[in-house]
Amino acid sequence: MKKVKFILAGFLLTTLFGGCLQVDTKVNVNKDGSGTIEETVLMKDAVIQMFKEFAVMFDSTKSEDFQMFKEDELKTKAVNYGEGVEYVSGEKFSIEGYEGYKVVYSFKDINKIKLSPSPDDKVPFGDDMGAEVSKEKAVDDYLKFNFTKGNPSTLVINFPKPQAEVDSVLEDNEAVQDSAFNEDMNDKLTEMFDGLKMKLVINLNDDIDETDASFVDGNQVTVMQVDFSEILKHKDVMDKLQKSKPETMEQFKEAVGDIEGIKVEFKDKITIKF
Repeated sequence: MKKVKFILAGFLLTTLFGGCLQVDTKVNVNKDGSGTIEETVLMKDAVIQMFKEFAVMFDSTKSEDFQMFKEDELKTKAVNYGEGVEYVSGEKFSIEGYEGYKVVYSFKDINKIKLSPSPDDKVPFGDDMGAEVSKEKAVDDYLKFNFTKGNPSTLVINFPKPQAEVDSVLEDNEAVQDSAFNEDMNDKLTEMFDGLKMKLVINLNDDIDETDASFVDGNQVTVMQVDFSEILKHKDVMDKLQKSKPETMEQFKEAVGDIEGIKVEFKDKITIKF
């Protein structure tokens, strides 16, 4: 299916439902296929305050403030990353204007790991909001890994194959997108997307001998890096993305050009030998 549409849909849903989110995920892989997942999740202070107010609205007796860092929940979420994943550590983390957490998980076999390139499951809906939001994803919504130990070891990363529902999501939201790109909504659009950042990298704990990945820096392969603050500086690019609705890597590249802060791997799979 159309991978570009899938990723852009993820951006749209994350922004509409989660406010201004920043998610940085690093997967560290050892020569034997074991490793760790390091994740930093941040949300704008103003959005967190909104969630706190909503929590009180849904339950006026609720005494516990809405919190981004909940260690018990992070421990429970370990299973979402695959079989055999264990919680190592977590801590509250903040930078100017943002609050969130850092968490580390460990795994023994990357073949059993599954990662979602869309960070919508990081949006803190649920009991705090007096509602339940399903986080279940289809099997094809995840990055999958095929690892073979050797000298060198080989890691193949298989990218998601979006389902037909993604197209319908975009179609259902066309009116929102169309209105968002007119002059009257430009300021609101900027406020909505400004600060939205997502990054997913694979860090090999040994030298890379060979790879067909598009974005390589030393022993690190970037799967996705998007900074919407940079895109928002170029209204012509936003207009192009809306009008052209790119469906291939070439079309996406043509629309965004060489904007700083944008790196997205659109191949069906990449191979890394290390």
